Amino acid sequence: MTTTAHRLEYDPFSDEFKADPFPVYAWMREEAPVYHSDTWGWWALSRFADVRAAATDPETFLSFEGIDIDDTAKDQSGPGFLPDLDNPRHDQVRQVIQPFFLPRRIADREDAIRAVIREHLSAWRERGHVDLAQEFAWPIPNDVFFAVLGLPGRHEDPETRAQLDTWVHQLKDRRPGDQRLTPLATAATEGIRDYFVDLLNDRRANPRDDVLTHLVQADVGGEPFSEEHITPASEVLGLMMVLFLGGVESTAGLIATTVKLLAENPDQRELVLADPSLIPAAVDEAVRWNTPLQLVGRTTSREVTLHGTTIPAGGRVVLVYGAANRDEREFEDADRYLVTRGRIRHLGFGEGMHGCLGRPLALLETQIALEEALPVLGRYTVDDGAERYRSTPNMHVWWHLPVSFTPPRERGDSGAAVSRLTGEAMTEAVIEAKETVSDGVVALTLRPTSGLPFPSWRPGAHVDLALPGVRTRQYSLSGDPADLSTYRLGVLREPASRGTSEHVHAGLRAGDVVRVVGPRNHFRLVDAPRYAFVAGGIGITPILPMLREAQARGADWHLTYGGRTRASMAFLDELEQYGERVTVAPQDEVGLLDLPGVLGEPRDDTSVYCCGPGPLLDAVEAATAAWPRGSLHVERFAAKPLTEPVRRDAFEVELRASGRTVTVGPEVSVLDAVAAAGVPTVSSCNEGTCGTCETTVLEGRPDHRDSVLEETEREAGDCMMICVSRSCTARLVLDL
Repeated sequence: MTTTAHRLEYDPFSDEFKADPFPVYAWMREEAPVYHSDTWGWWALSRFADVRAAATDPETFLSFEGIDIDDTAKDQSGPGFLPDLDNPRHDQVRQVIQPFFLPRRIADREDAIRAVIREHLSAWRERGHVDLAQEFAWPIPNDVFFAVLGLPGRHEDPETRAQLDTWVHQLKDRRPGDQRLTPLATAATEGIRDYFVDLLNDRRANPRDDVLTHLVQADVGGEPFSEEHITPASEVLGLMMVLFLGGVESTAGLIATTVKLLAENPDQRELVLADPSLIPAAVDEAVRWNTPLQLVGRTTSREVTLHGTTIPAGGRVVLVYGAANRDEREFEDADRYLVTRGRIRHLGFGEGMHGCLGRPLALLETQIALEEALPVLGRYTVDDGAERYRSTPNMHVWWHLPVSFTPPRERGDSGAAVSRLTGEAMTEAVIEAKETVSDGVVALTLRPTSGLPFPSWRPGAHVDLALPGVRTRQYSLSGDPADLSTYRLGVLREPASRGTSEHVHAGLRAGDVVRVVGPRNHFRLVDAPRYAFVAGGIGITPILPMLREAQARGADWHLTYGGRTRASMAFLDELEQYGERVTVAPQDEVGLLDLPGVLGEPRDDTSVYCCGPGPLLDAVEAATAAWPRGSLHVERFAAKPLTEPVRRDAFEVELRASGRTVTVGPEVSVLDAVAAAGVPTVSSCNEGTCGTCETTVLEGRPDHRDSVLEETEREAGDCMMICVSRSCTARLVLDL
């Protein structure tokens, strides 16, 4: 790294600096790690260790004077503006809104977010050129965040929405080298405040199922959070302002910045195009490389000495995240954009108690935006005319980003996508056929809309079926693994379930388009000379391809298939080909299965596979208790009753890859504790049946309470399902 010998000026209000701040950052880290601005009177920290230490020391580096270093701190925040609060009030106010931004709740919005992104993408996908900032990066977070808060949508109230869209940009209006708000920004701020006051008062009088209603109905420590009549000086109004100000610009900047970085680093883009599972890493590296939130302001509560420079008590300090995230002391090859860098700790979303509340939403939006846009853009180029957004000195985002590309239909490709965070294949598929295969069971035959094959799978695999408006559920693949032109799912109608199966039966039709994520397999068919298969009801679905595989291997096998009635038992016609290898045993004809007779004496050469309702699985587990360890393999569609935890008190979980430690209380799951700490997690069933949240255990002994892992896997103790499992030891270390 080459640095200049003479003193440079760090002036975040300067347009010249904003155009390329990184040479100044490099000089600051080397020559002036505690930089004092004679012009503005504050000190700036630029090295990663110093910035992180300050961000995680809220008692020394206070927030009461505001996160911003221009007049935004005084004129656009007000009471309740979360980044400007110190404890204990900060944590009290954050708890009012935090539940709405936990990763698990944000993940529930994936379908809605994807629909927004596809709508904006469809407007230009065949044009071959687009201003990606104006037509994609900015509209997406506007639409999504307005919906999260309960603000009007573009189609719901176009006039009000247009006014809000105008205000959200006008309130960021700035003059170069001037820390004061412009008259336009002042007027926009007043307009938004007045609108929010009226809206919040209306929600108090006319409650809805949205975040706004929650804010006016919430209490803190038994006291109402908002007054009976809300005014511009109300705390709830300040919280609304930070949600509104912070919820759009950072995400818009991150989407455009990531797209620009991939164009400027074609070798990295090739890696992502070849392996879309790198998309989350590409986004995370963009946050580090060109942090949308470049700086935050703090005020010292005591005298602080760093690198020979003393900052007095009451001194104004700027924590320069944008400089810290390029610190060569922390990041090897820090100035390179590398999508294979892996999960690392950086300050792109802040850290400590002021860590970004909206991080899960920003990451999810950006990842989905890339999943949808990159297959369309292909090997695109950024044209002349890229322009930065005129905003507060805190932000570093794009206002215009012209892009040219060859539309997919002209390239002759389809473009694949992956599920957010998981790296698993995500495929859009059309329902080719919907067939009733027994009383209460339909079979869906799905075909990829791209015309390309589905991802490969082995017997025992299942996929997530993602449908708009209902919970994502897991269904076993019951077709032929050799035929990847289609997937087949069997779905039992369960009126008392979460609504997904009811929607499949009553709402879906041939020709409808759905999405499947996966496949994923926690029920693999092991090699064995002999198999005893036991299926109950819809549990036949994962067993069907196992029979085909066992037959192909030349193994000795037998299936016992039970159900309430013969009419309720699906796929009986397919089983006829196997003759006496299959015993069909409807309960109304033969009674309950005679499991000791079915299974016989314990055998070293036999693997037992069972899938079906919980009582059947429990009975098979009891019947094989004396069999050799590892003989039994089960898959549960519903979770077993949770066992009592080994530890009834709290325990610590170190998140090794994130550099954080969280405390998991008696009534809190590991999943929720990790999510509350702002660390990205992936989950689906939240009851220990799907295996989505499987996490590597590095140290400690997990208390397994899931319905996925087999006994030998539990004994290994090297992984756990963090949605339900806990800890036997006072401390766990996870690879998160």
